Amino acid sequence: MNTTYPGRADADGEQCGRGRRIYQANNELLEQVRLHRPVSLVTAIVISTIGASAILMASEGLSIIPALCICIALPAFGWGIRYSLKKQVSYAESIAYVAYCDIAILVGICVVTTSGAAFVKLAWLLAANTYVSVLHGRVAVVVQTLVTALGTVLAVSGAVVRHDVSATVLTSVVFTMLLANVIAGWLIYLGKAQFTEHAVGRDHLSRHDDLTGLLNRRGLQEAYAARVGVPGMQVVVAVVDLNSFKSVNDTFGHHVGDEVLQRAADRLRAVAGPDALLARLGGDEFGIVALTDSPRDIDYRTAVSEALGGEEPLPVTASVGVASTVLPESDRTVTHSLASVVPYLLVEADGAMYHAKKDTGIEQCPPR
Repeated sequence: MNTTYPGRADADGEQCGRGRRIYQANNELLEQVRLHRPVSLVTAIVISTIGASAILMASEGLSIIPALCICIALPAFGWGIRYSLKKQVSYAESIAYVAYCDIAILVGICVVTTSGAAFVKLAWLLAANTYVSVLHGRVAVVVQTLVTALGTVLAVSGAVVRHDVSATVLTSVVFTMLLANVIAGWLIYLGKAQFTEHAVGRDHLSRHDDLTGLLNRRGLQEAYAARVGVPGMQVVVAVVDLNSFKSVNDTFGHHVGDEVLQRAADRLRAVAGPDALLARLGGDEFGIVALTDSPRDIDYRTAVSEALGGEEPLPVTASVGVASTVLPESDRTVTHSLASVVPYLLVEADGAMYHAKKDTGIEQCPPR
């Protein structure tokens, strides 16, 4: 009778899913730092070279079963071709590739005729270990460490049986392999940390305005697309435009204009609160996107007065356009992405802002 264990199956599925996510994240990191293609090509070259070397060693009588070694080595060229293609290698393919490398190398170690050949094949595991460290997670690294330990035991055991290597040489080879794996792993860890920091920095810059630190238009689009609202809630959008800002730049210089923009951003940030999305849409224009039970919960008059800085040496007025809508209540179990409404509200609020500019005040579109 077959017995299933749901808990264990769920755990295995979760682990597989986590491994897949880590693999995808590492691929994305390599893409961001423009190393994905080079890594794939290096992998293709390395595995093809290992396959060719294995065939040459078997042909030179360094294997007790040459035909077996040649047959096992031939798929290496197929993997070389696969990794040379531009199409991304899937998670399943990557796992299959690592499994092939491990099995082929371990079998090769078992059928060599000299300890020197065994240690050469053991060194090939460093390539597989490096690949796993770059693209996979901790579980895969642990498995690869165990495979390397098994390969080391097989190579050392064979050397002891054959008596063709002195104890000193044997010890030196083992420690050299250990040191090489540790150094490679440490360098990869440091490299990935640096690349991650670099990628995060680039990602932040691509979504934020470097002068004010607010979201830029792209960042705002991605931020509201990731948010969902409960049916019945209000989505409120405001567009704030500083009046006569060009004259500030022309009269006092761009450095003063930058200070005005930074001050306005700080005031708007304080008024909008931590739950609202605040962005510099471009030039002297800012946008606010908020979810609330009532549009009156957000005092845009206060937002404008805070942005003005009436007591500052250089006060600036602003025009504000506001638009809002209520998320449909047809099914209260369904949440709504703000991406379905905010783009339209931004257009309405922008139009309202231009109307408000005539009076340098606030204009609010009727809620939808």
